[in-house]
Amino acid sequence: MLNPPRLLPHIPPTPGEVAALKKKLSATPLYGKNLVADDFKGAAINVFLKNLTDAQYVDLGVDRKIMTLLTAEGGPEQFFYTGAAHVKQSAVELMRRDLTRFTPMALVFVLLVLWFSYRTVRGVVLPVVTVSLALVWTLGVIVLAGKAITLGTFILPPLLLVLGSSYAIHVMARYYEQVGAGVPPGDRVPRAFARVWLPLTVSAATNMIGFGSLMVNRITAIWDLGLFAVVGVLCLTVTSLTFLPAALQLMPSGLRSARSGKVSPRLSENLRRLGEHAHDSRRFILWGAVVVGLVSLAGARFIKVDADFLYYFDRDAEVRRANEAINQTIVGSNPFYVVINGGAPGVLKRWEVLKLIKDLQSFLLTLPGITSSVSIVDYLEVLETGLGKQAEGGDLVVTEQGELIPAAARKSFWEDPRSLEPVLAMETLDRIRTYIAEHFPAEIPVRLTGTLVLLTGTTSDIVAGQIKSLTLALGIIFLVMTAMFLSAKIGFFAILPNALPILVFFGVMGWLGILLNLGTSLIAAIALGIAVDSTIHYMARLNLELRGETDQAAAVVRALRTVGVPIVYTTGALCFGFLTFALSSFVPIQNFGILASLTMVTALGANLILLPALLATTKIITLWDLLGVRLGDDPARTIPLFAGLRRAEARIVVLMGEMKRFQPGDIIIRRGERGDEMYVIIRGATEVWAGDRDRQRIRDLKRGDVFGEMGLVRQSERSADVVAASAVEVLAVDERFLRRIQRRYPRIASKVFLNLTRILSDRLERTTEQFVAAAAR
Repeated sequence: MLNPPRLLPHIPPTPGEVAALKKKLSATPLYGKNLVADDFKGAAINVFLKNLTDAQYVDLGVDRKIMTLLTAEGGPEQFFYTGAAHVKQSAVELMRRDLTRFTPMALVFVLLVLWFSYRTVRGVVLPVVTVSLALVWTLGVIVLAGKAITLGTFILPPLLLVLGSSYAIHVMARYYEQVGAGVPPGDRVPRAFARVWLPLTVSAATNMIGFGSLMVNRITAIWDLGLFAVVGVLCLTVTSLTFLPAALQLMPSGLRSARSGKVSPRLSENLRRLGEHAHDSRRFILWGAVVVGLVSLAGARFIKVDADFLYYFDRDAEVRRANEAINQTIVGSNPFYVVINGGAPGVLKRWEVLKLIKDLQSFLLTLPGITSSVSIVDYLEVLETGLGKQAEGGDLVVTEQGELIPAAARKSFWEDPRSLEPVLAMETLDRIRTYIAEHFPAEIPVRLTGTLVLLTGTTSDIVAGQIKSLTLALGIIFLVMTAMFLSAKIGFFAILPNALPILVFFGVMGWLGILLNLGTSLIAAIALGIAVDSTIHYMARLNLELRGETDQAAAVVRALRTVGVPIVYTTGALCFGFLTFALSSFVPIQNFGILASLTMVTALGANLILLPALLATTKIITLWDLLGVRLGDDPARTIPLFAGLRRAEARIVVLMGEMKRFQPGDIIIRRGERGDEMYVIIRGATEVWAGDRDRQRIRDLKRGDVFGEMGLVRQSERSADVVAASAVEVLAVDERFLRRIQRRYPRIASKVFLNLTRILSDRLERTTEQFVAAAAR
């Protein structure tokens, strides 16, 4: 029914037949524009395929055979070949070519970063083998799942390669840190593993959250990328924490040059200076971050969404030029269909239903982007039955205000990239749906389908998927950080340096007019999961540096100087790896590479500058620190300072303060010295000695007892010596500790202050009783 009859009975036609044909085409809308150009210099050949799957289409070589035929029949005429199947086949071929380029190039960049990082064979070979193992496992899972490489998943191999190298760099950095510290060869790997397994595991978890958040998207290509990326990260974590440490342990220590395996002294020194600057200028940095965030938010308002697969190709690509030539010469090559279901036999033969269809066609031609329509009515008009012929020259199309719309003014969405307005397309489809609902009875259901409808649906899915994935990733990562560091404030601080690069990413897209599409929509969730990796490693190291350290600013600088070096190296590997995507044949993948690299650099700056400024005065506690504190049996009963506190709250109090350890015979406080700390005995026993020449032991103290409280109250001189009678652990309580716990945990602080008041009151009462007893004697 949709195949029109032959317009020419034989070829070549006579001049008279050509003139008659031109007249017939001008008078019959069914033929004009749909098959022949307005100036009669172009014609369309419509090829109808059988119901083939993508695999059958490739196996039969249909695309190649058509191309061969066009090449063989070419003459002075120029052929333009387009269609969904051809576009898809062209995309597959380009993906294969890109994949063979991306992975080796990413590998080269990773090798260069590893060599500049460590300058040792094992520092290069072992990470590459570790990542390669995980990559092979992941590809095996994809094959076993029966999935093919798509536009979403073909970036997975190089992506896992650069991401896995960052995992391996952190493991190697901790290993060489032990080497540089002179640790015996047999203890290097265990000590390095003890320091790296936790932050690396949590980092991998956040990476999986970032990738996994893509699975809330309804677009299959994005869903598959999220699923198999999670599998890949899991494989990378396993190989990085098993194969790599085992290989390091089995390999001989070997001889190294003075430079091999050591971090760059210049980079380390620059990071130290950067940390000091971040601490000293933290107010300026924080306000600067606010300004950058606001500018980025302003730019994000201008982001436009694009789901047209054709414009994933470069402007000069043959498949895109052919499509645009057909759009401009003949008719739009992106049709959609209005499916009308009669519901009963003979309904579509009724005059009033045919009139509804004709009216719908007239309405469609008033809408922007629609150049023509074809229905059963057009065939009936050709047969001069049904509604009868229209005036010669085709239909007259008018606007809702009754103004005539010339045919030349009916412009397709697809004639140039600037006119590709998905919002306009969605509005057009919505207007069609509204018209159908108002004019067609309920017993004649009508629905829209076809490429354009699917594209606009994909556009909506991209926007919805972006919102869902980012919200899910941010929410879960915030909860993980809050649980890990036992504070919503620290969880917020951990998210902020990683949310800022995402804002910058959206701001750059908006200000530069880069479209949000299938490729660029992947960046935010992926970058968020990866960027948190550096934050976790830095905060875990800072937590380690703060043990036994009262100067938090110094700990911030030391942590940045130590762990900042592998962070810089891993970011370098990620940036260079992402930049390989900029060489892709697909425009969205090109934008993905450039924008992802920019986001990684922004995240590096935020983690090296903004994060230290945020953490300069904030005490950090991890869940593992909390679990590691040993307070003995029932601390709330045996230690008065912890009265009324749950065991977890008592551990938090200990971790917010400073634990000091002394051996038997060590002097904890000395008579005559000034001090501002009070001590609470957590474990062990002490003796209190008074006098200079005639020293007397005036009191024995045990677990839970307090001494030095006058130093806390008025920073006075110590009135006696306190000596450790056994191995002793004491909690030092000073004014800084009290301010910290009041700011971070006000509910716990209120109980501690009440207990401290009771302790001081009891001590004052005992002192008063002693004075009264002495006066009575």
